[in-house]
Amino acid sequence: MNNGARLFAYTTWVLMISLAIIVFTDTFLVYANDEGWIGLVTILAYGFIYLNFSYLSVKRFIRKVFNESILHYILAFLILLPPAVWIALFSETIEDARFIMIIVIAFSCGLGAYYGHRAGKSEQIEYLDHLNQQGN
Repeated sequence: MNNGARLFAYTTWVLMISLAIIVFTDTFLVYANDEGWIGLVTILAYGFIYLNFSYLSVKRFIRKVFNESILHYILAFLILLPPAVWIALFSETIEDARFIMIIVIAFSCGLGAYYGHRAGKSEQIEYLDHLNQQGN
């Protein structure tokens, strides 16, 4: 499977899962408006969720991409897109923390893409070694 087809396949499920996360947890966004530790924990929890999702999807994507590319950053941007649009345009529960919430999710997706790429490259080396051992 070439990179374009792989990117298309990953794009479809990444967009659906990212949108599902923000839609089904929209009722918890009201807690991000709190100025105390509840608001901080809520914002960091969303950041952690999107960090893990970005990390896992990029790691899995990079494992079988054999040439260097920046497609994993496109994948991270597509993970960021549904929650950013939802928070900015559709969510009525979050008011004061819109900007900070989008920044935290964007930072989390970026970190997940960076570290997912590193982990995916190491798994790619193990995968290629395994293929070479089976071929010999």
